[in-house]
Amino acid sequence: MKKKKSVEDYLKTVYILSKNKDVHGADIARAIGVSRPTVCVSLKALEEEGYILMDDAREVHLTEKGLQIAEETYERHNTLC
Repeated sequence: MKKKKSVEDYLKTVYILSKNKDVHGADIARAIGVSRPTVCVSLKALEEEGYILMDDAREVHLTEKGLQIAEETYERHNTLC
């Protein structure tokens, strides 16, 4: 993924959703209003860049690198609101 905002949006969404339950691609698609195939492509790119891990059940987990960006983005957005 090349756009910083898109990376941040995906990571922040995973961060927020993971507070309440296990996160799957369909959950992310619903939350940000895009198709599941679009999310699938984006998640693959995020995984290749080391921001997330996907387990055998296709649950999405933030890596330390991804968690750091997600928390920073979440805090920045909460401060602005």
